[in-house]
Amino acid sequence: MVDSIRSPDKYATDFDPFAYFEHYYSSAAMEDGTRLSLFALPIFARVIAKSTSEEQRQTLIDIGAGPTVYSALCFRDVVKRIYLTDYTEQCLNVLSDWVEGKCSYDWEAAINVIRRSEGVEPGVKDYVGGVVKKTREVIRAGGIYHVNVHVNPCCLRLAEQQFDILVSIFCLESACSTYEEYVRAMGNMLQLLRPGGHLILGSVLELDSYDSGRSILFSLLHLTEEAIYEALEKHQMDMSSLKKYVLYSEGVMILCVTKTETVKDMKSSNV
Repeated sequence: MVDSIRSPDKYATDFDPFAYFEHYYSSAAMEDGTRLSLFALPIFARVIAKSTSEEQRQTLIDIGAGPTVYSALCFRDVVKRIYLTDYTEQCLNVLSDWVEGKCSYDWEAAINVIRRSEGVEPGVKDYVGGVVKKTREVIRAGGIYHVNVHVNPCCLRLAEQQFDILVSIFCLESACSTYEEYVRAMGNMLQLLRPGGHLILGSVLELDSYDSGRSILFSLLHLTEEAIYEALEKHQMDMSSLKKYVLYSEGVMILCVTKTETVKDMKSSNV
């Protein structure tokens, strides 16, 4: 039985990380295609690795990672340091436990999706174990932090001021109740992305709620593609660099776009 739809302020008390993982990232969920929309994330990781020098892709921050390490799994070989953030204490605890090998989550099904995207043949000896080991290393080199996209700065005590890559998957529409809140939250978040850096944004299109697992529904801000683009333009994203995958049947869009560089930024990067 489905309960009433919960508002964003209920995440701290009502969000169940384990139910979310089972619903979206378990072997059964992958077989059903529930989370295969995220095939775009490892593809964008490969594109950035090939098109950007190593010096320009040292760091990544995931805003609103929830209890998941999917972005870190995808970018483990692309960057040197990965920072995972979330608003809820329960998700931060799960992330910390996974990094320390204390979490029971089995990421093998998701890793196999990444393997296919990376072109690795099945049967490679200890591929999954190697991916997990490397991912934990790059997260330890970065860290796990609390984030609140409604305040500025949205993430305190970070070792880095700005990042080369910023990933945020299905976060802002979950955290915001109005479009004005969404635009402000995006601005707060994008202050963490350096000029010329890459934003990978996953968005739910034209839906008002989602199942977080075990029939617990949370609200979503109803967004169109056009509304998302408008918010990006307001915060100096270079829309000419936009690349996207849209799965209209699932109401999902994942895009990659770079932050506009000023003349001063471009001159300093060429020194």
